[in-house]
Amino acid sequence: MGDRAAWRGVFAAVALSVACAGCGHLGAAQQVPVNPVGTADLKPTQPDQDAGLVAVRPGFDARKYPAIAIVAFPVTDSVQRLRATGAFSRVDLVQEGSPPPIGEGLLRLDGRITRLAAGDDTSAWVPFSGYSRLGDRMKAQIETSLVDTRTGQVVAVTADRREAPNSGFQTAESYVEESFQAMARDLVLFLERLAKGGVARAS
Repeated sequence: MGDRAAWRGVFAAVALSVACAGCGHLGAAQQVPVNPVGTADLKPTQPDQDAGLVAVRPGFDARKYPAIAIVAFPVTDSVQRLRATGAFSRVDLVQEGSPPPIGEGLLRLDGRITRLAAGDDTSAWVPFSGYSRLGDRMKAQIETSLVDTRTGQVVAVTADRREAPNSGFQTAESYVEESFQAMARDLVLFLERLAKGGVARAS
């Protein structure tokens, strides 16, 4: 009788630990972007530890640009994050519909969603696995272009993708939102590195 109770305790502890394993990490994991678009002559193909896949035009030096303007798109949380780094002396947000800024020493960051599927937040308890998603996985892919506003030339491109089921503790909407926040964080790390003279690097 005592052995049976002990085994029940072990099984309960295992199930609880698995169920809570995902509680500390919110948002989907980074995945390799699928068919990134880039531009006609600049495709994001180089793995980067933060930004996913990137490409930087040969000879581009972000240290020559003291200012950057970010055109509003879903990860514009990157504006506040980038200001906090101090990597650029000025970081502006360009609202949708406003004319794109032009100037010497000014970069513009354009972004677009190239893939978004919120998935199904239906979940159920699976023995020894905790709550598991029953529906489609959440998928989000965002691509950005860094433009020299004086010449109009695209000097760098990125593609970042997040894809995963969630643990069942979040709605599909909150999972997508937190994945966008993670993309903003990692994009800023890449931009900060460029602004300090760094280069793309794999993890």
